[in-house]
Amino acid sequence: MSLRNLFKTTHQHKRYWAERKIDWNQAYLQTWNHPHRFLISRVLQTFNWLSLIEIGCGSGPNLVNIVKTLGGKNLGGVDVNADAIELARKTFKDGLFQVGSGDNMMLSDKSTDVVLSDACLIYVDPFQIRRYLKEVKRVTRNHVVLCEFHSKSFFQRLKLRIGSGYNAYDYKKLLEKEGFYDITIFKIPKEAWPGTPWEEFGHIITAKVPKR
Repeated sequence: MSLRNLFKTTHQHKRYWAERKIDWNQAYLQTWNHPHRFLISRVLQTFNWLSLIEIGCGSGPNLVNIVKTLGGKNLGGVDVNADAIELARKTFKDGLFQVGSGDNMMLSDKSTDVVLSDACLIYVDPFQIRRYLKEVKRVTRNHVVLCEFHSKSFFQRLKLRIGSGYNAYDYKKLLEKEGFYDITIFKIPKEAWPGTPWEEFGHIITAKVPKR
């Protein structure tokens, strides 16, 4: 544990990911068949939609899984890493992919049916999280799907932040404050994502976006 983690900011996380130089194909795109990605696709099958934007999409492994599992959808994503977006554009030639952040997606209001976030908001600190959710609400017409760290316990969330620098939230309370409704939260099974901290904090959260 380190008290430095307690003060780690969204900007610090963002800079780390923006500057990261890795093989985005091997490290991410080829992980399209990770078990938790099938859970995301299964959740997406429970409602009607045509378009989806993923924030923190990386090179697009979740989107590959969605194509293989569902097909026939308009997909796109936003990520702070230019190399990841370059590979995503080559992989999904018809998709909308741009370098950017989840708090400023540079998309028009209500421009997509669904916004997906998979382990993106764990890097957003408590001073910024509502800004990100407001931006998600702005660009989404119908549903949000979040694969993130969730806990009702303030002390457990604090323990996670001090121990890892990651952020968990009480998403039911947080989403309700922003007007989201029909919120569902379920724990990711151990077999789908074993190991700490996903085994303890990993959840998939869905919600409907308030209508204007």
